[in-house]
Amino acid sequence: MKRVFSSYYFVFFVAMAATQPFLSLYLHNRGISSEHIGFILACGNGAGILVQPLLGHLNDVIPDSRRLLLLSAIVSPIIFAGYAISRNIFILLSVAALFAVAQSSGPLADAMTVHEAERSGFTYGQIRLWGALSFALTTMIAGYVYHLTGISLAFGLYAVFSILLATITWKLPKSRAASHASEAFWKGIWNVTKNARLLVFIVICFFVASALTMNTTYLPLYFQALHHPMALVGLNFTVAALTEVPLFYLSGKWMARFGKMPILILATATLAVKYAVMAMNPPTAVILSIQVLDGVGYALYWSAAVQVVNDLAPSERSGTAQTLYAAIAGSLSGIVGTSAGGFVFAQFGPLVTYVVITSSVLVAFVGFIAFARFGMRQAW
Repeated sequence: MKRVFSSYYFVFFVAMAATQPFLSLYLHNRGISSEHIGFILACGNGAGILVQPLLGHLNDVIPDSRRLLLLSAIVSPIIFAGYAISRNIFILLSVAALFAVAQSSGPLADAMTVHEAERSGFTYGQIRLWGALSFALTTMIAGYVYHLTGISLAFGLYAVFSILLATITWKLPKSRAASHASEAFWKGIWNVTKNARLLVFIVICFFVASALTMNTTYLPLYFQALHHPMALVGLNFTVAALTEVPLFYLSGKWMARFGKMPILILATATLAVKYAVMAMNPPTAVILSIQVLDGVGYALYWSAAVQVVNDLAPSERSGTAQTLYAAIAGSLSGIVGTSAGGFVFAQFGPLVTYVVITSSVLVAFVGFIAFARFGMRQAW
């Protein structure tokens, strides 16, 4: 089963790497302004906020969790093709919202993986590293291919890899857990949200995720505005993703030795250093080299955060907790990150944008220190 989960993450992130890092540049090249790009991506995240908790509830009550992941794999490329249909802002907003709904099942795979890892004796990081590896390889190749052929090729590639992902999905375990919750939707949501420590932790993660969203979305435009070689945009993501591979593998061992909260503090400190350097407009070679810090920070943050959420969640509500985490520290942070980032980038330029990104990470850095000192000690 470890091999099946590894294959799922590998293909899932191939499809993501072939499309998501280049979407803002694709829209920009079609004449969409940076402000409108921010609103389009924020609209998608807004839809995710509404849908993700519902999907988490469904995951916790239906007997076969694979159905949600399978449906997502089938309809996502169909909806994604809508970005190529029109430059009308209202159509693009609709596409973004529908695509976000289709992709909202993503956190359920994390919930399934964490549960299966605990049952089968492997770690979440050992599975997630395959996603980092495929993301690295794909962005490296895609950046050069799109430079030669154009980004429109991404639509066909996404469809092909989604078909493969649907095939692998059906080989995942039939049920996420041996027993499923039977509560009504709103009662289940209430039982998760009344956990104050979980909500505080998710709010802190919101600031990290906002910074990560702004960096991923506007890094291509940063390169373009400051006249760095556009052919190297994909290489930035590749360097970071390749760094994530060993860090995801080591994260489980480090958390067992040092605790989850110290790892989260280290992750945010690493990200803050990286983004602060980006705000200084360093040479291209320096930008490429410090992507290592991005990989270290992201891998440690993501591995620890997902597992802390799982630790805090009621045992029968892990899917709901993960999707609530995704809604706030993923979708909501995406709205703030893309819309605020688009405004700041348009009004003040790329360097000020990275000052804002650095500040957001520093808020999370202080928050995790306070949480480690006064918050949930049983999640260490």
